[in-house]
Amino acid sequence: MVFTSYSKMTAHFSIANFAHPDGYDAGSLVTKSATSLGANVDIITSSPSEIFSSFNHGIINWKGILQNKQWLINSATTVLDGESPYYAWAASMIIGELEGVKTVMVVDIPKEIDRLSEMWGAIIDRIRQIHILFITTQALKSISELEDISIDSLLSEIRFRGLIPFVCNYDEDNKHARVEHSRGSIQVHTAEQITYSTWLANFLHRLPLTSLDNAGIEHAASCFENF
Repeated sequence: MVFTSYSKMTAHFSIANFAHPDGYDAGSLVTKSATSLGANVDIITSSPSEIFSSFNHGIINWKGILQNKQWLINSATTVLDGESPYYAWAASMIIGELEGVKTVMVVDIPKEIDRLSEMWGAIIDRIRQIHILFITTQALKSISELEDISIDSLLSEIRFRGLIPFVCNYDEDNKHARVEHSRGSIQVHTAEQITYSTWLANFLHRLPLTSLDNAGIEHAASCFENF
């Protein structure tokens, strides 16, 4: 197991990220953007001598890692990477819930698109442990077809069914963010064209500092640094 720590900022923006060792999974991209904003980040993955699909996940001390963390960032595609990543992914959220850490699940399209339903099923099984569910635009379209729900209604329907505090998307082409939350819904447009990872990192940065009403959440969704 490799454990990498980046410590720069205050505790309200502290992150643990269970990552693929190549660093290109969706959660890793968000974590990299968060690091550029000065987040305190711990990255957990397999060591170079291990194969990620079968690494020794049992030695991960999730309780120790997650103490005093604000966010746990996971990628949905991790469940398809093998038995060991799946068990580590699930364990991180179980311990995170006990430690009061809020899980951020970043849902992207798997490389093997025919495994989308398998990935989405694993998310549904853990839905009550997720605090923020972010779905990329490409994944939004595919899950909409899978669930037979219109794209316009999908975020709100997922939030309602799963009782998730936040379900969101940022459309990079249209510079448009949408956040469904327990008190309503907000939509914002960004002046600059940014990546979804930049948008979500900024949202995680700002959210703990705002009131959790429509105005506060809109503020968190529309304030950006380090484009």
